[in-house]
Amino acid sequence: MPEARILIVDDTRANLVALQVLLKPVEADVLIAESGQQALLLAAENKEHIALILLDVLMPVMDGFEVARLLNENENTRSIPIIFITADQDDAHIEEAYLSGAVDYIQKPIRKTALISKVRVFLDLWLLRHGLELEVEQRRVAEHRVEHLATHDPLTNLPNRRGLYEELNELIYRSRRYKYSSAVIYVDLDGFKHVNDHFGHEAGDRLLTQVATNFKAIVRQTDSVARIGGDEFIVLITDIDGETSLITKIESLLNEASRPLQFNRHQIATGASIGIALYPDHGDDAETLLHHADQAMYQAKQQGKNTFRFFTEDINAKAHRQRELQDNLRKALPNNEFTVFFQPIVDTRSGQVVSAEALLRWHSANLGEVFPDEFIPAAESAGLIPELGCWVLKQAIATGAHWHQRFGIELRIAVNASSIQFRNNLLFDTIKEQIDNHTWNPDLLEVESTEGLLLDDSSVVNTYIDAISNCGVRLSVDDFGTGFSALSYLKNYPVSTVKIDRSFIMDLPGDKENAVLVQAIIAMAHGLRLEVIAEGVETAEQWEYLKSLDCDFVQGYYFGKPMPQADFEDFLMAQLDKPALAQS
Repeated sequence: MPEARILIVDDTRANLVALQVLLKPVEADVLIAESGQQALLLAAENKEHIALILLDVLMPVMDGFEVARLLNENENTRSIPIIFITADQDDAHIEEAYLSGAVDYIQKPIRKTALISKVRVFLDLWLLRHGLELEVEQRRVAEHRVEHLATHDPLTNLPNRRGLYEELNELIYRSRRYKYSSAVIYVDLDGFKHVNDHFGHEAGDRLLTQVATNFKAIVRQTDSVARIGGDEFIVLITDIDGETSLITKIESLLNEASRPLQFNRHQIATGASIGIALYPDHGDDAETLLHHADQAMYQAKQQGKNTFRFFTEDINAKAHRQRELQDNLRKALPNNEFTVFFQPIVDTRSGQVVSAEALLRWHSANLGEVFPDEFIPAAESAGLIPELGCWVLKQAIATGAHWHQRFGIELRIAVNASSIQFRNNLLFDTIKEQIDNHTWNPDLLEVESTEGLLLDDSSVVNTYIDAISNCGVRLSVDDFGTGFSALSYLKNYPVSTVKIDRSFIMDLPGDKENAVLVQAIIAMAHGLRLEVIAEGVETAEQWEYLKSLDCDFVQGYYFGKPMPQADFEDFLMAQLDKPALAQS
């Protein structure tokens, strides 16, 4: 709050000194003016501080009445109270004082008590007024801050989802009014979760701040950047002047999203998947444009990440199908729509069926037969994989125990598990519970996951990998060769088996490049004391060739398709009565 000041105006120096002496008990600075002109200047310069003007009436050049009128005409000084000091007690004189803008008057000779009493009243009023003004200003600033926080992300200071909608609606209004195209660009950072898990949230926050700053630097002032989720950004580009320039801008966003961050002597980098929806081609309201940009972004992520896709009707149809699948998947388990099929796995040395892979199948009451390559991704995006995976595990172990009792055989069963199932205790607890319930030999259970699990390298994942292995359960790497194919990772984990992906098997033995790769994988895996399964075997030539490479096990339509439990049991009975395939 500013300090209170009192302005004394008198052309007689002695009077100024006398008033200063009288005002010593008052807690306020005193300013003096020896003329009307000087008083006007001081009042204008100190308008925020002056609580009261003590103004002499009789002054040369410009008397007190004229000074009061001029102060009252100036909007910056008209609220300053004026007390006239006069020796004239004439009623007309006093009337003129009030008409010129005075609020009170003090007669000469001045009585100290009267002067101090009146001055203190006006000082109190000044303090009250400025206290209220300060409170109003503080409330205005606080309200502005609250409003800003309601529409902006506190970490990056970018508009949040609410702020985005305001800016997007404004963009749509301008685009419609001035008849130009605009773009809604949905950016999702690839690998951001890995940054948080491995380097901590401070590194993640630093990365998000860097991305926000970089994005802001490459868009125009008329464009906007918002952060609407953990690692999700929206960029609004107005008045697109051509597809080429837009693609150049999008490529710049991809480059900035992947710019490395230096953090604690580490170089951290992510990528980005970007989806684009155009106004008015892909929608003319905020919800539709954002939804379509999100769909296109998801398509970019499905196509390998660190790329971009424009929205198309084909993407829209796929998204509707995805929602349809998810809605029906949520009802499928309680409605008993799932079954487990089994596909035989054959030992290349004996030609005998030694294990089976448990595979989930879905016959929807509404959609009919839905293939796994369609419903598994839908289940993943709906967060249903942990529940479905554990259901398959229960069915598989129960079936294995049944076969042991009925046929007297111990058949190993392989069950697929997504890497997300290793992030909590549900998979481990289910394995322990089912093994105990069925008195099941844990060595007869093999949990299959992809190479990505080994590359996750988080403490939580490693804990559950070790826990499952310590139960005696075998771990295998499925679809080996399609991902990072880092054999060096295998030696650091309790893996028993690698499964060569069918894409390397399908053209054997004629495809020389794949033949070399398969031979190398088998040799290196054996060097690490791992067993090898080749999946996708469909011909006798492939079977013979893989035997010649000392591949341990094979799986594919040549031996048997995935089949329901009853059919698989018939298959098993027939196999027990036949000579071994290895001898054929």
